[in-house]
Amino acid sequence: MPLRNLFQHQFYPTQPAIVPTVRTLECFEAAERSFHSLHTKHRIGRVLLVHGTFMGDDPLGLSETLKSLGHGLPVIGPQLERLAAMLLENTRPVATSLVDDIGNYTEDFRELFQKLVGDDPQVDFLEPTWSSQNHHLARADLAVRLIHQLLVRPCPSDQRVLLWGHSHAGNAFALLTNLLANDQTAVAAFFAAAGQQPGEHWAAVRKSLASSTTPHPLARRVSIVTFSTPVRYGWDTSGCCQIVHVTFHRPHDPEHPFLTMPLYPPHAVSDILSAKWGDWVQAFAIAGTDVSSAVSLTANEMLTKLLEANLPEPQHDVDTRFIPSKLLSDTCARWKLGTRCHSDGANYLVDYKPSGTMTPIGQALESTMMGHGVATTLKWLPAHLSLVLEALSTQSAG
Repeated sequence: MPLRNLFQHQFYPTQPAIVPTVRTLECFEAAERSFHSLHTKHRIGRVLLVHGTFMGDDPLGLSETLKSLGHGLPVIGPQLERLAAMLLENTRPVATSLVDDIGNYTEDFRELFQKLVGDDPQVDFLEPTWSSQNHHLARADLAVRLIHQLLVRPCPSDQRVLLWGHSHAGNAFALLTNLLANDQTAVAAFFAAAGQQPGEHWAAVRKSLASSTTPHPLARRVSIVTFSTPVRYGWDTSGCCQIVHVTFHRPHDPEHPFLTMPLYPPHAVSDILSAKWGDWVQAFAIAGTDVSSAVSLTANEMLTKLLEANLPEPQHDVDTRFIPSKLLSDTCARWKLGTRCHSDGANYLVDYKPSGTMTPIGQALESTMMGHGVATTLKWLPAHLSLVLEALSTQSAG
């Protein structure tokens, strides 16, 4: 997307600004490489690890719904609010205990990352975390939370923050770049569409953007790396310094090596579960796959009008034209296009060479979660960090 993206959506298929890089990635032990250049060369003073959808504290909106139902009610209201608070406190720990590092950033991951890079940069989780619900408002809230975090905990003026995110966390990063680009009219439209949201972070960020220059000064100090992020919101390159995308991909057509195997018509279940053509979740979770909660329905309808305003109607063939649901019909037509790459930043399309590691249920680590889980695993962190350093160096040189 261009400078002054103004919250425009990416198209299907995309036209990457930089020719994607197709690589085969090999696993190696951490002791084989040095990663200190993340701080010494690239001036990264802090790394923020941000998990993707369904790995947060309220992935299904249960706590949000209970709190809404209990608001203002005598007797039962406080009980519902206590239950909501208990769910917020326990949901993410329970989920982490079940999936560990498959599609999820764990404390062990953070500790290994810190060990690899040394004393600098500081490697942190976003705290408090985001709900991780699968809709516009949840990702908008994450974008605002991140900016608020950068405002209250700024790096020294000569250093940058690296946002390191999995799955739809990357789409919150895309919204963040549009916010930090800080076109006043577009930012005002964003906050108007989101409506009045709870939490001091919304008011603080809105005030900071309204009183700041265009782009916001923070934009010069944010670098971004995404893993397995579906192609959704457009990026504004004036709202950050660098953007790198890492995606599990196996080319299926030599004439179109940057496209994924189309998800529609459907394929064999075995191909999906084994990630035969790469990350199926990343290819699946495009426009049309959100699930709004009852509490956020109005805000999501308004945000859809803003964030998908420029998205053209897809062209239909016989196999999609007569699907009864327009939403599903349009989504299937877009799945057929095989979009894999983002419009801006450096796209690294990675085929993982088998590490030989198996999960407790006997599945190859690289094919977990239909190819979506490998990006957050401890086993592959050294190789991912090495690839990111290479990508940052290439962009700096360019």
